[in-house]
Amino acid sequence: MPGKSFQSKLEPHFDLILESRRKRQTWEAIVQLLATHGITTTRPAVYSFMKRRLKRRYPLGMAPAEARPVTVTPRPESPRPEMPQLTEPQSDFGTDPLTLPPKGKNKSKSSWTIIKPNT
Repeated sequence: MPGKSFQSKLEPHFDLILESRRKRQTWEAIVQLLATHGITTTRPAVYSFMKRRLKRRYPLGMAPAEARPVTVTPRPESPRPEMPQLTEPQSDFGTDPLTLPPKGKNKSKSSWTIIKPNT
């Protein structure tokens, strides 16, 4: 394809617009600021340019040189308390959870009684 692809006339002033927005200036104030630099534009045009420009995603490794790498500072190591070793509780049941415990090992009597009808 011959020729250069379209580039917004606001692209060279991206940093100026971004800095103005960080200073909480309105879109109309930014349009007037750009007018002092010789750029004639409208408020919706500046807004849509910034919305489109901030949403842009770059493929891995293709970010422009202006992107700053994020530095992560490690937190100082704090001593952690020792965690207690968890053991499985002793069960009255064997390996099969559906079996009943032996009769001699009942630790408490059941409060349920069997009522037989009078015959």
